[in-house]
Parts: sequence; C-alpha cells; structure tokens
Amino acid sequence: MNRWRIATLVLAVLSVVMAVMLSQSTFAPSEKAVNAAVDYVNKYLLQAGITAKLDKVESERTAPFQKITLDVNGQKFASFVSVDGKYLFAQDPINISKVPDMSGEPEMLQKEATDVEGSFKEITGVDVCKESDKPIVYFFGSTTCPHCIWEKPILQSVVEQFGDAVSYHENIDSQTDIDVFNKYSSGGVPMLVVGCKYYRSGSGEAIGEEAEKEALQKVICRATGNLPASICQ
Repeated sequence: MNRWRIATLVLAVLSVVMAVMLSQSTFAPSEKAVNAAVDYVNKYLLQAGITAKLDKVESERTAPFQKITLDVNGQKFASFVSVDGKYLFAQDPINISKVPDMSGEPEMLQKEATDVEGSFKEITGVDVCKESDKPIVYFFGSTTCPHCIWEKPILQSVVEQFGDAVSYHENIDSQTDIDVFNKYSSGGVPMLVVGCKYYRSGSGEAIGEEAEKEALQKVICRATGNLPASICQ
C-alpha cells in the first residue's frame, strides 16, 4: 500500500487549500462524486489485482469533506471526499507536522526496493532464500478471493516449467508459512513472494494471462540465477 500512503501525503497538502476554498459550502458530495472517488482509487492508487469498493457513506462531515469507508480486499479504510467532488483523502487525514510511524508496516515493505517485471518489487540487500538449495516460491491465497483463483493456475503452470529448480509453497486458506506472509503483507491476497527477495501483492490480471506468465518466468529466473537455461534465456 505504499502508493496509497504517498497519494495520501500529497492530498494532505491540497486539503489545506481546499479547507479555505470550500469552507462556506453546505452541499454533501453527490453519488456521482463518491463513485468517481472509488473509480480513481481503483485506477491510480492500487496495485493490479487489488480492488476497492464503497462500503458506506457516513453522516460525519469534517469541514468541507464527507467521510466514506472503502473496502479494499476485505480491509476497511476511512476516506474523505470534498463536497464539490474534486478532491479525495485516500485515508484518514495525516498530521504532517509529525514524522510518520512506520512500525506498523510489514518488515519487508519498510526496506528499499525497486520495480521489476510484472509489478514485482526487488528488495535491496536481501539474499535469495532457499530450501534444499532451491529458491522458494510462496503463493498465499484464498478460495474466496477471485483474484487468487485467476492467479493460481497461471503460477502453477510457470512453476511446473522450472521443475526441480525451485521449491513451491502454495498456501490457500492456510497458516503454513504465516511468518513469511506477515513480513510482506498486512493481510491482502493474493501475495507472491519469490526467493524472499521479490514480492507482489495482487494478481496480474491487468496485464493478461500471457504477459503474466512471461513476467513470472522472468522474476523466478532472477531468483534461480537464470536456471534452467532452457527457460531463462
């Protein structure tokens, strides 16, 4: 949810201006404005495969903003829409006079990382973890998660191509490897962790099945050191 946090920080600055501009407004945001806010979150603030939906519009008003609650893969987030439907607080307002507390972030999400194929993150300074000298590929999902259902057979087919070159841990509605899961996620699935060095929250639905297969191959090849050569060319 790093993009979510960054967007919130930017919008927090805008709120100072908006509070003055809209302080005299008495209109609550329209249904169209609320729907536009949800659409904006899904298009620009969330990773592929993660979806937000409107949970409720609350009666609470904070200056020129109306409070709404978004449901993001089962997690609830309080958000605010300006009464004219132009501005959004993606989460509760942040006190920008204080240094943010990062202690609640999963351990690995606090580390420096760069983008690689398929929206995966490569963590700087982390070695590839192995089992019996094979990089471990973790898949965390749920039978009630449509994005997990889409991702699972695609990942399975790619992992099968690597044969004995990797160790595959598939965790569906399971507490197995929960210690690994908690290092990379606050609870959202699907979660993919490749060799403990590469991770992604969400599916690859946005890029399509074939592009997702290619991205998964490339990321796993990174973890295996480009082995086997028949796949990692």
